[in-house]
Amino acid sequence: MSPKTKAIQFLVCDENPHTRRLVADVLAGVGFEKVQFATDGIDLLKLAVEFQPRVVITSSRVPGVSGLDFTRMIRGGYQDLNRALSIIVMTDTPTQKFIDAARKSGADELLVRPFTGQALLSRVEAVLLRPRRFVESVNYVGPCRRRRMMDEYGGPMRRFTDPLEENERPLWEAETNRELVKKCITRISELAGALTPGDRRKLREVYAAVQDTEQLADDVRDQFMGDAARSLGRYITAIGGSGGVDQDVLSTHVDAMQKLSVLTSEYQAEREELVLGLVKVVDKRLGRKAVVGGAPQRAA
Repeated sequence: MSPKTKAIQFLVCDENPHTRRLVADVLAGVGFEKVQFATDGIDLLKLAVEFQPRVVITSSRVPGVSGLDFTRMIRGGYQDLNRALSIIVMTDTPTQKFIDAARKSGADELLVRPFTGQALLSRVEAVLLRPRRFVESVNYVGPCRRRRMMDEYGGPMRRFTDPLEENERPLWEAETNRELVKKCITRISELAGALTPGDRRKLREVYAAVQDTEQLADDVRDQFMGDAARSLGRYITAIGGSGGVDQDVLSTHVDAMQKLSVLTSEYQAEREELVLGLVKVVDKRLGRKAVVGGAPQRAA
């Protein structure tokens, strides 16, 4: 990306705060600094008029005005907005029916969730560096539809739950996703290191960072990382308002999560063992019954 990209303005719309943060982090990673956020379609329209963005990245399903309805309104000449505004629509359902509807609405690009940072950047590069010719006719207004919106889409069998193709890596192993997870773990480590006994305010910040990590891990389909975050969240919730956190429990979780962030899918057994170890640590600290070999036993 050129240094000039720092001046390009983005508007991101999604109900989920994690998705908004994920998109912002990916954009910031390549130098895009001007990003505004909307949580629903009404807010999106309002901010689009006020902010006059160069690129809009919106979910297809948001309250008030859907992503495709927003696109139709812009292409139809909504207020003083540029009808050729670049619009990237995120979706969880890349069916042929939806793709056809998105094309007819005038969307520039589609982004299927869950997505990698590279997938997002490829759409951004497409609208900024390889924009399609804008067409205005009686029956259609929008980017030329001769170029496919989703170059990697191969038909219905492109959902996350479909079988992996040969040599295809899990979503969580994408380098951009791994870096985002590592940032979350670093945040937990920094907050935990500054935690003092009885500091409930700081403990709530640690818990919020743990929840962010859990959400991100779930979004990129890293079950073991998500389970590690849930283990730590379970411990913090259990000790409650006392604030009497055992630093050893925190550091053990952070160390394990850091190891999980570097172990690849070839080390699934080792990753699972790390998570099981965390569960045992929490059970022991809480004096809970651990399940060993299918039978509940009192933690030692």
